[in-house]
Amino acid sequence: MKRILVVLVLTMTGVFAQANDDMTTQGKLSWTCGLAFKGSSMGVKVIVGKFTTESVGTLKCIDLEGNHFQRDVKVTMDSHFIGPVVGLGYFKFAGLSSEISLFNCSPEVLFGNYLVAQGQGAIIGGAGTFAAVRVKPPEIAVNIALKLVKGLGVQVGIERMKISPL
Repeated sequence: MKRILVVLVLTMTGVFAQANDDMTTQGKLSWTCGLAFKGSSMGVKVIVGKFTTESVGTLKCIDLEGNHFQRDVKVTMDSHFIGPVVGLGYFKFAGLSSEISLFNCSPEVLFGNYLVAQGQGAIIGGAGTFAAVRVKPPEIAVNIALKLVKGLGVQVGIERMKISPL
């Protein structure tokens, strides 16, 4: 239980990284990051089909020594033609994500592929969330997000997510 509380506290501090605009990249072993993003999701998929999500935002990070990092990023989510996703509709969204990354020397290692479980739904207005994890030994990254959604439809599933620099 203590471990869960520590992870939650460290993860939520990523939101505070949004307030800092300084850019340096000399970190040691841990980064806490916040990501503000906007994007859209659309498609039709009930195990078979296509449902994609694309967004852009600004990743802002701070390490335990107070070093800062900032970069504009693109985030995409999708799965293979056949996959564990049920989705139907079109959404526009805005959200905040908090990420903690352990055992790396630079937040640039956060770029790449993640496994994500997500859900979102809206009838004109709604909400969504996702949790993503990336394990690339020795680095570990966990990402939790909340988003406000407008549109019509629903989506739930396990997908892949890619964070890439702009």
